[in-house]
Amino acid sequence: MKLPARIGTLGATLLALIGTGTQAQAGTVAADEAPQAWIVYAQRVSQQFQIALAGDSVPAQRFSAWVDERASARLDAARTATDPQAGTATDTHADSELADPPTFRVRVWLDRAGKVTRVEPEDIDDDQADADLRSLLLAQAVGASPPRGMKQPVVVRLAPGAEL
Repeated sequence: MKLPARIGTLGATLLALIGTGTQAQAGTVAADEAPQAWIVYAQRVSQQFQIALAGDSVPAQRFSAWVDERASARLDAARTATDPQAGTATDTHADSELADPPTFRVRVWLDRAGKVTRVEPEDIDDDQADADLRSLLLAQAVGASPPRGMKQPVVVRLAPGAEL
């Protein structure tokens, strides 16, 4: 089964590289301050996620459907908030932005072999979607060790249609 074109272009973009430990802010390294090797590696992680999320597996299909439903709900809520009696014209540009699937931040830890060992998605308010995303991402192996000294977790933003 082929995914809708919008979800088929699901990309994961580097958001930031976060330090180790329980205090995420303490060791934060912004993407523009990270060594080039870290950025290249994080982009490799992102590409693996893109492949997994655009796949034909049952969890990928369910997650895709959930993302589409969430985008539709956002658009419907925005349209409902507009006062139809005021005669306000609908802003089609705003509609198209609201119809875009939402983005999600995900914190990812990788072992020395480049296998995803831990995933912490943010802002996913559905147990099944959370479980599907976790199972998809935990099954990923980047195929290379993280660069020496690279801070973890790596934080990526999953965003449909994002350019890597």
